[in-house]
Amino acid sequence: MFDEAVVFELAFASKVQVLTKDDLVWRQGDPPGDEVLFLARGRVEYFIKTADRFELIDVRDVGDILGLAALYEGTPHQITAVAVEDSILYSLPWELIRELLQTNDPARYYVRRHLFWGTRIGRSVSSSGIETTGGTVNLLEAHLKGAHAITPRPPERLLCCSPETSLREAATLMTLKRVPSILITDPERRPIGIVTGTDLVKVVIVGGKNSALPVSTIMSSPVITVAQNSSSTAATLIMLRKRISQVCVTEDGTVNTAALDVCTQKDLLAQSGRHPAGFIHEIRMARSPARFREICDDIEEMARTYLEAGISGMLLGEICAELYGELITLLIDISLAEMTDEGISLMDVPWAWIAVGSDGRREQVLRTDMDNALIFASSGDPEEDERNRKFFLQLANRAIEKLVNAGFARCQGGVMASNPNWCKTDAEWIEEVENLDLGSDGASLLRALILYDLRYVAGDQGLCATIRQTVFRSVGKNPAMQRHMAEMIVMTPPPINFWGHFVVERKGGNEGEFDIKKRGLTPLRDAARLFALHFELRQHHSTGGRWLELASAQPELAEIASLAREGYDHLLRLRTLTGLQRDDDGRFIDPALLTKLQKGQLVNVFDVQRMVQAAVRAQFNLDVRPS
Repeated sequence: MFDEAVVFELAFASKVQVLTKDDLVWRQGDPPGDEVLFLARGRVEYFIKTADRFELIDVRDVGDILGLAALYEGTPHQITAVAVEDSILYSLPWELIRELLQTNDPARYYVRRHLFWGTRIGRSVSSSGIETTGGTVNLLEAHLKGAHAITPRPPERLLCCSPETSLREAATLMTLKRVPSILITDPERRPIGIVTGTDLVKVVIVGGKNSALPVSTIMSSPVITVAQNSSSTAATLIMLRKRISQVCVTEDGTVNTAALDVCTQKDLLAQSGRHPAGFIHEIRMARSPARFREICDDIEEMARTYLEAGISGMLLGEICAELYGELITLLIDISLAEMTDEGISLMDVPWAWIAVGSDGRREQVLRTDMDNALIFASSGDPEEDERNRKFFLQLANRAIEKLVNAGFARCQGGVMASNPNWCKTDAEWIEEVENLDLGSDGASLLRALILYDLRYVAGDQGLCATIRQTVFRSVGKNPAMQRHMAEMIVMTPPPINFWGHFVVERKGGNEGEFDIKKRGLTPLRDAARLFALHFELRQHHSTGGRWLELASAQPELAEIASLAREGYDHLLRLRTLTGLQRDDDGRFIDPALLTKLQKGQLVNVFDVQRMVQAAVRAQFNLDVRPS
């Protein structure tokens, strides 16, 4: 978290306090002082006095920070802190700590976690004055950290000539080699200038310059150079800044050493592969199942690199949604072409391929699942609709088989366009949503909510809007359904108990691990969806977007919505990175493998989850409490 020099500075400034069991750290009402306490050994409990009794509020363990809330607010301690074991604490100057927190986001996030206990006695987290970026960096920073190095291509590809070469001869060489430029070099192949095809068109064809003149008369000089093994992203940025279309790769990045290659922006994107724009190009050029799988493998590797660099999990989901959307659109086109070649003509019926569930919310990064469906326009004739369904099921089966070959797992719940239950006419979808049955096992409501998260992928986009609006009318205007959703949200406690211990599976294949999807992501996701339906928020269809819209539309819920969005993003990042590391869906987390910082961040998020559940309970007047 801190570099070595900062750690030495803190160690030099610290003082040691030794407490025995039952010693007071401070009493409720005491002034905050000017020191932060770091618990190095032992255990401290926080109590608040109400009427004639003391109530246990929170527990502090080794590695925790004590006394922050009072210092930040400049107010007396609102609780009493007692050492319940023999303990050792380090006292650190508050002014030094506050200065360090201004420039260290991981430390700020860690410290912020220690202020969440204050919500149990009515404190506002935003009043702490500690703001974080959510533990994320922007896309450019992440890509720079994970960018591929430039690897020069075979030297025979490099087209060079001397300054005396004529413009006509240069143009002939470029045509024969099928390259967009020619590099002018000295006898040691050091770059002197460069002439592009655009230069020749402007000067010779349009400008009427004599083609017998030497290339030195029109070459651009000096040549912009980069070194081999330098960042392909950095080279692209240089080209954008210098407003040039090509860059020369030399041995040491200067014009004083031999040229190795000349790269266009397209070359760099294709070479790096892990820039999203590069993947779009690669997907469009691919045709074989093996190539599709290779590209998807590379996308997951990009995801891992980005997550390790600190990119937002929600932003990564948006990137992957676009890439996988491009892929499935191409696979559908290939499948349609195959059917046409086999004499199976495309039905003259409007249709739409949609992503639903996590894919619809743009949160699907891993290929451990697929959630999709198909809508086609009703003809009004049941027999004709069945013939159309047969065609679209055949199309869906082909497209999904290609997705499987690319490494995607079939949905275990059958949420796929190849399933007749998820390949329906618009009229059938509307009828189902308008006649939801809460008295059943809840499957119909679940299907409606999955559809509410739909995202258009291919076909006729207008069909999608109709279905979403129907879901909104049916569920958004139904208090009983909303209450049912609220009850499900508050009945799922976080996977951590009052004492800060993770609640893990006791048997089965995931013994000793906790379910981050069911116990963490799902309540926050469902709460965002419920509030969006209840307050008629329609601008966003992702979980993060819904929390943002709620914060803007409902000021009294703005703080909770902001914290919930940040917490959801953190859980999404952790789950995705765990899945990439373990080659599974990342659903189960082993707390024994988490660092102290990671555990602290999770405790923070689960405190937010409790706050969200309390807000749901209050909004919908529920008496149900987590067991």
